[in-house]
Amino acid sequence: MTNTDAITGVRRPAIEDGHARALHDHGPSWAIMWDDRDNQPIIVRPERGDDGALLEICAYEDMFTLDGDCVTCEDAHACGTCGHFNFEVIAEHMTDILGDYLHGRDDIATCMPLTLPYTRTLTPYGIRRLFQGTRHGDTFRQFYRSPEGHLIELIIPLSYTPADISTPPLTIEWTYLGLTGPDASWPVTHVTIDTPPADVAELIAAHIAIHPPIPSADATASPDAPEGANSATTT
Repeated sequence: MTNTDAITGVRRPAIEDGHARALHDHGPSWAIMWDDRDNQPIIVRPERGDDGALLEICAYEDMFTLDGDCVTCEDAHACGTCGHFNFEVIAEHMTDILGDYLHGRDDIATCMPLTLPYTRTLTPYGIRRLFQGTRHGDTFRQFYRSPEGHLIELIIPLSYTPADISTPPLTIEWTYLGLTGPDASWPVTHVTIDTPPADVAELIAAHIAIHPPIPSADATASPDAPEGANSATTT
């Protein structure tokens, strides 16, 4: 599904209002993603984006922030309260999000598999992936969120040799604690890159259990958080 840019004349992947409406009709725990093989959006469970084979655009829970001002509720964004949604506007924002994410498509496809062992071992604790990760130089960064709203980020080195003592560590950033680290940074914990993912997950779960979330610390406070949220085929 593509459209033509009115200014450049270049055709680009597009999300139509029918796709946005389809995500709304599916409801919670569904997401809209881009399928490169068929060159179209599909509605799938969020877990289908864990390995990077599909490009996540927006989850159902995030789509209501894409509708602009809600004149009925006089809210900053539309929500499920009034039931008034401008699916055309939502689809336009989804198209913009897709366009932004496509620039890092190769990195997502290559690096998301590195996050998969952590995603799988964190899931039993109710800690789930938030968006798809982004590459920053020689690292790939992936956010996770607990049911209570604790936000953490895994920073995975891309070039390493486990036996090499100089190999950069796996870094856990405790984003939910806010800028409480040295020099007003997010506090972090470093573990060796060969630490079993199950042990990493246990460490994260134990840390969260003894540190209540700070209300002021959320995804929007982090410079690495995506700006966006991520008839269609259902899988």
